[in-house]
Amino acid sequence: MGLKIGLLIVTFGSIALLCVAFVRFKSLCPPSVPAHLTDLDSLLDLLHEWETHGMSGLAAQSVSRVAAELATAMAAARSAQTTSPPTLASQATYSASNDLATEQAALRALSLAGTQCHVAWHTEYWGDTVVWGSAHHARSAAECCAACSSHQLAASRGGLDKGPNSTTCNVWVFCGDAARCGPHYQECWLKSLAKLPPPPQPGANSMWTSGVVYPGDEWLLPYQSMKTLTMHLPMGDVVVELLPDLAPRSVHEIRRLAAMLAGSACDGCKLYRVETNFLVQGVLFHPGGYVGTTRLPNPQQKKVMERGLACWAGCGGGPDFFVNLIDQSGFGDCHLCWGFIWDMSLMDAIVKLPTKPKASPNDMTFLAQELHFNITLS
Repeated sequence: MGLKIGLLIVTFGSIALLCVAFVRFKSLCPPSVPAHLTDLDSLLDLLHEWETHGMSGLAAQSVSRVAAELATAMAAARSAQTTSPPTLASQATYSASNDLATEQAALRALSLAGTQCHVAWHTEYWGDTVVWGSAHHARSAAECCAACSSHQLAASRGGLDKGPNSTTCNVWVFCGDAARCGPHYQECWLKSLAKLPPPPQPGANSMWTSGVVYPGDEWLLPYQSMKTLTMHLPMGDVVVELLPDLAPRSVHEIRRLAAMLAGSACDGCKLYRVETNFLVQGVLFHPGGYVGTTRLPNPQQKKVMERGLACWAGCGGGPDFFVNLIDQSGFGDCHLCWGFIWDMSLMDAIVKLPTKPKASPNDMTFLAQELHFNITLS
């Protein structure tokens, strides 16, 4: 406690001396004074700039004294912060010796909440700094990524310096390895790049971790040209050709779900119902990935529902779907169809699998063992 009070006294004393020096010597300083200072490092840089632009005598001595005292206070504060970083059981920090799974779980949680961090481990991205990491710390890469996302949201709410027209973060850089980062430990730099994605960075062993937070749905742009969804079942793969012409919004949300999963397990994707000469039914579902869309507006559907069409069940917009096993009409424009399976051999095999007993012949037929699957785009 005594150290903290001492540091505060030194810091505020330094700032007070700076104010006096500024009022006295403003006219002697050729460089312009910025409209605002983002952190103490910027303040220290400004003092050094004043020293090197024509100051002499008492003016130079006063500015040098303030700069020296401020640098001493900053060094002491950082030493106190980085020598013994806080350890919180509920907020573990990532370091080279920590279990990486903790960090990845936090990043995955952000992904489910809609913030894609696009992490590049051991990489330092460059860009225009919008928030300086020397005075902006985070406990994990996930927290730094969330800060970048929050910076974008602040502008969209009308905050920052120019509201929605503000330059906002789209690149974040974090230092989470206590041993390697030294005084930069837990620094979270928020940056802005005019063009995304960032260019490849040389080297692969940086102490920094970086990532990108694309505005809105821009991160989905690389996936818009992918035309097939593959269901990876225990029995083999089923390839579904996506039909954006029939169900544009549904295809967009299916691509979002598959892109968010990035090949990892889909928690609720499964086939659970079969009806001979009719359908195989399943669901596309995962926490944070909700593919359901409204039935209308959408283009008019096919008058004859062809064998192989994958459509939303119950005349709704998902997430339950069925694969049609025969050509049939009579559905009208009720079912929204978003995919087509050309090779139906696996579906024909699934409909023959063991099923649960039924109380009456008219009851739905459910598989004795549900078939879980993962999904990927190509």
